[in-house]
Amino acid sequence: MPALPTARAKSALASLLPTRFSALTFAFFAGLVVLVVLVVLRSSGLAGFDGVTEWPVEEFKEPSGIVYHPTRRTLFVCGDEGDVGEISLDGKLLRSVAIGGDLEAITVAPDTGLLYIVREGHEILLELSASDLKLTRRFNIQREYGGDAEYLKRGGNGIEGLTFVPDETHAEGGRFFAVNQDDPAALVELAVPLRSMKGKFGEARIVRAHDLSVRPLSGLLWVEKSRKFLIPSALWKAVYVVGEDGRREATIPVPGLMQEGISQLPDGGFVIVQDVGGLIKWTPESDPFVDTGPPAVKSTP
Repeated sequence: MPALPTARAKSALASLLPTRFSALTFAFFAGLVVLVVLVVLRSSGLAGFDGVTEWPVEEFKEPSGIVYHPTRRTLFVCGDEGDVGEISLDGKLLRSVAIGGDLEAITVAPDTGLLYIVREGHEILLELSASDLKLTRRFNIQREYGGDAEYLKRGGNGIEGLTFVPDETHAEGGRFFAVNQDDPAALVELAVPLRSMKGKFGEARIVRAHDLSVRPLSGLLWVEKSRKFLIPSALWKAVYVVGEDGRREATIPVPGLMQEGISQLPDGGFVIVQDVGGLIKWTPESDPFVDTGPPAVKSTP
């Protein structure tokens, strides 16, 4: 049987109680303050924008990439905690699966319906079946470009956005483009052997790169109609409109907070994922990324 506590031990224990209570109280109020700040920032992030609907999707944490799947007519998202999920066009999570790693970007090849996801850090391109969300192949993204073996710096902030540009005349069925957050902040084209590779493991190589001279870059979407790239910047709460030649043409403010990905729906609306959680459906009166004349352009950070 353990010895009974002495008077000195009781006194010492009693002296700890107020400190413990104060620490718990501080933690509670600190958490409350953070929550209030997030609510205020979310509200301010939506102010001034029409046609905005919030989709909380609380079951899916820290979404970082999004793509519309033309065959399934749903959205697929990936997240910082290694999850991939399918979301209906009214903002409901239909299913999700844990892949693992820091998943930052997602796109789809329309001809096959296969999904492609970037795992940041090791810079790996994963191929998944949209029907069962199972891995089918993987491609290691090579860091070398233009004679620089570390063009994509190890330990830096890696690839944050990915998009696929279909091309029937291309040997692999189309071209992949990605954006590196910084180190360097660049738009790169990746050569990926989608058709020519027979096994389950391969490599993706950088074959072209454009230094965009702004950072951080947070996502990527190719819009076929305008033949432009849309590149969100979570820090600046804006989207850069970039031409095929890699030239930045405009900077357009967008609703939300910590916007890390954007996708366009068939009706012309957009869905934006927020790193702080939740999605935003935005249906502006006209496409803000097409008419990029001076009235819509902010000064570039």
